[in-house]
Amino acid sequence: MKTICIGHWKASYNIGMRKNEYDPKIKKIKGGLSEAECRMIDTYFASLEKRIDLNILKRNLLFDHFCNAFDYYLDHGYAIEEIVSLMDPEHLGFFYKDNKRSYFSLDNAAIVYPLGMKYGQMPLFRLSVDLKEDIVPSILQVAMDFTIKRFPTFSAVIKTGMFWHYMETTNNIPLVEEEKDIPCKPISIILRSFRSFRVFYYKKRISIEYFHAITDGTGGMIFLNTLLSEYLRLLKHPQTYADNVLNVDEEVKQEELVNEFRNTTAAKDFNTFLDKSSLQLDGKLEKIEMKRIIHYDFDLKEIKEKARKYDGSITAYFLSVLFMASKNCISAKKGLVNIQVPVNMRKFNGSKTLRNYSMYFSASKDVSEIGDLQELVPDMKQQIREKGREEIMNQMMATTENLIRALYHVPIFLKIPVAQIAYGYLGNSIIASCLSNLGEIKVPAGMQPFIDHYDFLLVPASPNRATSTLVSFGDRVRLTITKATADTKYEEEVYRILKEDGLQIRLEGSEEYES
Repeated sequence: MKTICIGHWKASYNIGMRKNEYDPKIKKIKGGLSEAECRMIDTYFASLEKRIDLNILKRNLLFDHFCNAFDYYLDHGYAIEEIVSLMDPEHLGFFYKDNKRSYFSLDNAAIVYPLGMKYGQMPLFRLSVDLKEDIVPSILQVAMDFTIKRFPTFSAVIKTGMFWHYMETTNNIPLVEEEKDIPCKPISIILRSFRSFRVFYYKKRISIEYFHAITDGTGGMIFLNTLLSEYLRLLKHPQTYADNVLNVDEEVKQEELVNEFRNTTAAKDFNTFLDKSSLQLDGKLEKIEMKRIIHYDFDLKEIKEKARKYDGSITAYFLSVLFMASKNCISAKKGLVNIQVPVNMRKFNGSKTLRNYSMYFSASKDVSEIGDLQELVPDMKQQIREKGREEIMNQMMATTENLIRALYHVPIFLKIPVAQIAYGYLGNSIIASCLSNLGEIKVPAGMQPFIDHYDFLLVPASPNRATSTLVSFGDRVRLTITKATADTKYEEEVYRILKEDGLQIRLEGSEEYES
């Protein structure tokens, strides 16, 4: 039971909350304001209370977020009318009041991730956006509080069932944290209070780290851009919305929650999974998977011209560079080198799902046959075209669906050891590295002036020493190499090859991360 009197903030609870718990903070906010403004603030917090049905600690935490934002706005000269309009509690919906739970099975691409994990190893990826001004943490936190309701599968925790892991939605409050630690440290998915993603800020950068079980790069980028859009709106920059930037006040659409793997009608073909083992890059694997991160920044127009020069795409060009670097970083003189290339299946059917909807193929060359860019780029272009065809990708999806059905009634405690062997020794040992290209990030015109660039990185999985990613925005494209070894030869070879091909490169690199 609770009693609220609008106009004079009073609250009494029969569940242990002290009377007038928030009077000191609200009194501080109202200091020096007119009587009319104080009434507006009282009315605002009474309206906020009506949107919340959480335990005391969580309620207080959420109130802290809004009190902190009020402090920022008042310190920067915002009028009370502006503040209560920008932070209208209606933007919360009833996310923090509705205690009902929804349940989702993991999509077919995600199922293996919690099964195959070992201690200290987790399939994570990270998306970041660097802005042109420093982040305002209190405003970013309120943006997160407003945004999360639009993404029910992101608000979920991973739980263990009898036969499979599954997702259960929660209305826990997602916290925005200052970044102080090594990127992409494993996330606990055991405790109910932990989510499957994390949000960080550092100076001008917003970063989100995702457990791959909840989404892929496309879904993750939509979440990041939607959060950014809401953040900018709260700073009085009017926003428009698009397919890749959602309105947080819209109803969730069923098409966004679809497990598209179940919709394929292709015939299964187990040969689509049976790649031969790959040679691995030299270098001692470190105790931590994220040893070092290197960003190569290029002019997008220049990269497109280079790719056209060799009659290939941007992906084919960089894939060729990685093969050349790999040859010089592998001691063996014979044997296959495989580089995994994810394929966004949405390009074939226009799906709007925010869940995993990517497949992959391996671009392959014998290490003894890796030549120069003139030879490699047309070859990579052909392999991308042939191996990444919709028919082949659909066959892989159908095979995955049939395998899941065959194992459906096998208890999870029996699946886990088998999955760990397959994930570690069959999955990762068949590739030397990965090149994932998110392509060009497009946002509404209202967001563009505030963004400097995006970054995308993947955590290498043992026994792989490196992963590579590409993302472009505006007139820039960024290649990121993430290392699981202190050996620097690979990234040095990539740099040398690109420089010898005449490219202008702005290089950024982290210090080595220690375990």
